Amino acid sequence: MPKVASRKPPGPARKRSAAGLSTSSKAPAAKPRPAPAAKTSPRPVRKRIADVAADDARPARRRNREQTINDILDAAERLLDQKGPDGFGLAELGRAAGVSFGLIHHYFGGKEGLLREVLRRTLRQMGREIRRIQETGAFWDTKAPAVVVVFDTYLRKPGFARLMAWGLLKDLLVAEEVSLEVQRDREALDMMVDRLREGMPGASRIDAAALTTLLTSAVLGFNLLRPLLVQTRGWNARSDEILREQLVRAMISIARPKSNRA
Repeated sequence: MPKVASRKPPGPARKRSAAGLSTSSKAPAAKPRPAPAAKTSPRPVRKRIADVAADDARPARRRNREQTINDILDAAERLLDQKGPDGFGLAELGRAAGVSFGLIHHYFGGKEGLLREVLRRTLRQMGREIRRIQETGAFWDTKAPAVVVVFDTYLRKPGFARLMAWGLLKDLLVAEEVSLEVQRDREALDMMVDRLREGMPGASRIDAAALTTLLTSAVLGFNLLRPLLVQTRGWNARSDEILREQLVRAMISIARPKSNRA
């Protein structure tokens, strides 16, 4: 019996593509494509603008350093008036001045450095005003403007007298620092003493220095007592005016005897 040739089972049907080429119904596996190289995206515009603004702000911050220090000292003076040297901390001061606790440490090194600078600033302001009076030649006229400057400086800044007394008791103002501050204004102080001597016939520089000490002691002592006088004696602004007038007359009487007054 003749052998019948075996036939292979039909393979998968082939489809014709639109181009007329036969293709298998099962598409070959796609080869993996290499990942595209990572592109460096440009920096966000907002970030670049912020950086430029920061660069522009740096000179402004340098220019505002002095203003920031003055703002801190002004806030410290207000707290001194309200609470005294021991009544507040640097955190509270930072809130009052609108700056950080660390910035105060950066500028002043701590509370003692801050209070020392408050004293120095007020003394410098008072010294500049006295030097201005010296230049006008009216240092010891009938209204004694130098006496008024000292009196009004303490009166305008009630915390200053408390800080001065506290600083002396706490060694905040040591002899070396006082000498340094005095040395800076040596010429102006010498002129002030000489002006005092002009109306004091036969007076020595020691006499003039004693008069200056008397004035400072009187003003400092009064301002330390003033809060108590307000509470117990009804002391008011008019009382301040009367005391100022009396102090001026007393200083002129001591420095310029009646027979030598203009």
